[in-house]
Amino acid sequence: MELDDFKTTWDELGNQVKANQNLNLKIFDKMSRTRFHSNLKRILLPELLGSIICFGFAIFTIFNFDKLDTASFKIAGAIAILLFIFLPAISLWSIQQLYKLTDINKSYADTIKDFAVQKIKFCRLQKLNFTLSYLLLATVILISTRLFGRNDVTNNSYFFIISFGFGYIILLSFSKWAFKKYNKTIQQAEDLLNELAS
Repeated sequence: MELDDFKTTWDELGNQVKANQNLNLKIFDKMSRTRFHSNLKRILLPELLGSIICFGFAIFTIFNFDKLDTASFKIAGAIAILLFIFLPAISLWSIQQLYKLTDINKSYADTIKDFAVQKIKFCRLQKLNFTLSYLLLATVILISTRLFGRNDVTNNSYFFIISFGFGYIILLSFSKWAFKKYNKTIQQAEDLLNELAS
């Protein structure tokens, strides 16, 4: 009789340990995904803000397109509108691809492999965005002379030298800073995944 009671108690304890272990794994997995997503939010939030600003400028340029009176200004305006829409779309899509990696049905090895592939794609798309930003800067400086300017400054070479020089220096500095910050954040997310795998 005592042996049966002991066996029943032992089985109950074993079931409780298994249930607690499964619960702890689920809690650990949820906490890991939360930490992973919070790392990526450091990239997502600035990109969302930048996207809203870009879409706002695209709408502003569309509503003021009639101020672009010559063919060259209209072409520059059309390029600017396309870039104001295209650049944030690329950026948000690449971030969304990183967010999709936290599928709990995959093994950690598969998740790390997928993350490495998406990290490379994300970095390439961000480099493309930074490169196309220089074209956007040129078109914005050109069309701003019509959209905001009361005086015709298109014949003033000093305006273009100063605005292009200053704009490119700021854009280059910002691009390097942002890319370094994005790489650091992605590296932290990758380290978290590697830590979970071990």
